[in-house]
Amino acid sequence: MLRLLILVILLAVLIVFALSNTDLEPIWLVSFGWHLSIGTLVLGVGVVALLLGFLIGLIGDMQQRSRARRAEQHVRTLESQLVELHQRLDRLQNPTAPLSSSIVSSEPKV
Repeated sequence: MLRLLILVILLAVLIVFALSNTDLEPIWLVSFGWHLSIGTLVLGVGVVALLLGFLIGLIGDMQQRSRARRAEQHVRTLESQLVELHQRLDRLQNPTAPLSSSIVSSEPKV
């Protein structure tokens, strides 16, 4: 919410600056030249910077989401392994058939 507020304030300042500076000036970039108002140039640079920042943030967000998905998958795998180990431990601690009854004694009965 704070980012949105800062963005709106920044855009409002850029728009006011663009509306205040409407005189055409010659602008040169290497060997290309044209006439453009300084306000329009600043507004254009601001919009390009905003879009570039949005794109960089989007790429970072996609990487973060990818890492989160991998971590969630790893957690699911570890949880299933933990359940399996608990089941093994329960089977070893509480066997269904006692071992003494399944072993036939070799001593003769009297």
